[in-house]
Amino acid sequence: MKRITALLTAVLTIGVLAGCSEKTPGNANTTAPTTADQTSTAPTSGGSSSGLSIAKFVSKPCDILTAAQVAKLGQVKAPQPGTTVLGPECVWKGQDVIKNSTYTVVITEDKSVEEMVAQLKSSPIFTDKKVADVRVIVNDSTDGVMHCRALIEVSKTDSVTLDASIAKDERPTKPACNEVESFAAMVIENLRG
Repeated sequence: MKRITALLTAVLTIGVLAGCSEKTPGNANTTAPTTADQTSTAPTSGGSSSGLSIAKFVSKPCDILTAAQVAKLGQVKAPQPGTTVLGPECVWKGQDVIKNSTYTVVITEDKSVEEMVAQLKSSPIFTDKKVADVRVIVNDSTDGVMHCRALIEVSKTDSVTLDASIAKDERPTKPACNEVESFAAMVIENLRG
């Protein structure tokens, strides 16, 4: 929990986030991004598709995924709600730190998405793209092997930040940035509901 909070604090204070390559989500054979795969693109739009809302998840961030969606994450413990500098969070920790990955979601209200994105642009890897017709910034501060993050633009001032920390044993079959994109697609589905 302290690690996640420290990482999120870094986002606000020094803007250290980076992105991943634009690979097809869910492809277990995709390798970690190489220097040639690292992409920096201009923002795809000033806002996301209409109909997205974080309202029902602000007080219950762990409800942002259904039980069936949580099962798709793999072997995770019961969700742990909490709060970070960015807003309410929920963490699904892997059952075994070596074998099972950990996933985090943070709901952010009333903070300019463009300001958050601007902090990400100087990162080594930065991808501003559409996932399920919604603007998503997929990023990581290193190489996207152990960890990757996604910022979902819900509106100009509301967003959801996702984090996928891939366990050592799952790294060969779960490229971190592909995994966070799949995670983002599930969350977007529920933000529309």
